[in-house]
Amino acid sequence: MNRINRIGRFMSNLVFQNIAGLIVLGLIRVLFSERGWFPVPAIDQILDPTLKYYLPILFAFTGGRMIGGHRGGVIASFVMMGMIAGNTSDYSMLMPAMAIGPLAGFIIARTDRWLAERIPVGLELLCYNFAAGLIGALLALTCFFVVADWFVIGMHIIQVGAELVLASNYLAWVALAIEPGKVLFLNNIINHGILEPLGIHQTKEIGHSIFFLLESNPGPGFGLLLAYFLLLKGKEKDNARSSLLIQGIGGIHEVYFPYALMKPVLIMPLIAAGLTGNWVFQLLQASLVATPSPGSIILLMIMAPKGMQIPVLSGVLSSAVISFFGCYFILRRQQKAPAPVSDAIILKNTPEGDIQLSEQPRSQTIRKIYFACDAGMGSSAMGAALLRKKLKQAGLSVEVGNCSVDEIPQDSDMVISQVQLTDRARKATPGLQHLSINTFMDAGFYDELILQLQGMALRRGHAPQPESGGSGELFTEKHVLIGAQAEDKWQAVRQVGELMVGLGLVKHAYIASMIEREKMLSTLIGNGVAIPHGVDVPENAIVRTGIVIVQYPEGVDFDNGQKAYLLISVVSADQQGELMSRVAFMIENKDMVKALVQSESEEEAVRIVRIYLQ
Repeated sequence: MNRINRIGRFMSNLVFQNIAGLIVLGLIRVLFSERGWFPVPAIDQILDPTLKYYLPILFAFTGGRMIGGHRGGVIASFVMMGMIAGNTSDYSMLMPAMAIGPLAGFIIARTDRWLAERIPVGLELLCYNFAAGLIGALLALTCFFVVADWFVIGMHIIQVGAELVLASNYLAWVALAIEPGKVLFLNNIINHGILEPLGIHQTKEIGHSIFFLLESNPGPGFGLLLAYFLLLKGKEKDNARSSLLIQGIGGIHEVYFPYALMKPVLIMPLIAAGLTGNWVFQLLQASLVATPSPGSIILLMIMAPKGMQIPVLSGVLSSAVISFFGCYFILRRQQKAPAPVSDAIILKNTPEGDIQLSEQPRSQTIRKIYFACDAGMGSSAMGAALLRKKLKQAGLSVEVGNCSVDEIPQDSDMVISQVQLTDRARKATPGLQHLSINTFMDAGFYDELILQLQGMALRRGHAPQPESGGSGELFTEKHVLIGAQAEDKWQAVRQVGELMVGLGLVKHAYIASMIEREKMLSTLIGNGVAIPHGVDVPENAIVRTGIVIVQYPEGVDFDNGQKAYLLISVVSADQQGELMSRVAFMIENKDMVKALVQSESEEEAVRIVRIYLQ
């Protein structure tokens, strides 16, 4: 199950990074295609090459880059060209792109790792690129002569099966698998891994597809949340109201999964609602021109072809009505009101149920909090935004981010996840402090958490102050990370990059340029110090000037057994040379480096470094 979840998350990340391309394709279809609001026959000159070349190459590049970096993306794009050229049918190449791209990136990444310890100094750039070119040529020829033919056979089988299902009266019954799968957080792999490729292929044939509606239908979840809203009281009622808006308008379906899991019997009306909605969609021949991601009712209406808004809305409303009455009947028949979903389940509880934040040896200060959900995008981003706003109002300087439950940054101090995902989060980062919550909309949970954080700040003698305009300072306690750990230098470089991104010094694109620079030649300069930095930095990747220092007390192997205990990175659009000279002068002093390596607090490190920066 965990492996399936990983595949689903990868597919989601791949699709979400390119969702803008799918949406613009859908808008052009809705407005200007043959069945659009303003038909323009010549628009096929845009749509045809977009489906044949643009989308497959875009998805292949993204998949290759996610695993093999920029070079992996470039090679994956070329391999995809071989696949497209070898395709003798009119099948869409999007599905093989989602497999070939990551595969090419994986091969490039493994090859780079194998070459890292075998390339003579000075020949890194030549060897890496020549090896990538050779791999790209072999894979492209293999796809052209062999894989494309097998793909045509496989797609023909899938198409025949899909057509049989569409022609029958059994399409609605896929709800038996979709609705339970959604509640178990398998919604991403169902939608982006299965239904979306089928829908894109069907749109290539007829310009629209019902497959886009089967998982993204917000009706079942809306009906369930409405039933809870009418039965709950007080704070729990307010949480349900917020979840209603977020699920129906915002399209983040994960907010209703915990409500369903609280009462597993509710899966029955959800399945009935899914069946009803699918049956109405099929009866009225409802369809969309592109995937509505996120599954918002607004996006469903936008992506519906001309004249298809009523059929789409009918399917959504009918499923919402069935879900509401079924869930309301089940919940109402219980002897007592439904258990409040806002009572957060905390891993470390007191008898009274209050949140207690333990001060672990690794981090006695909560500096970074990450919200973790299955894909690391929808619900966790919502929770992070809510807490970030409350922390700012309280005057607490704590960084808040969101991530996938299996990709939690190692420099986190606290992780907040839904109760169903907390075990996976603990396995991914066993040394961190974990809090569980039933729904990310629980305002009471955030208020209690902030009270605890304020108490910790007061006990340390640091009363929280309102956030000011001092975020642009060159080097503060926020720019230092003490006691970090990393398995290898690649993880360490990424940790430095993530710290800079979190501080607003650079954008995520800068991290890739740091990795590329490290592949060329180690940035270890002696005295146990490495200075990771970017090469061929993308335009606007550097936001503002700053210096960050990450301390690794146990050291990180940077070059054939030579360890780095400090990673210092300097970014600036106009002061790079001056700042680097000051940092270099500091690094030459072995006693000063030793003092930084042995520093036990960010404040102590800042005092040492500022002597050289002033």
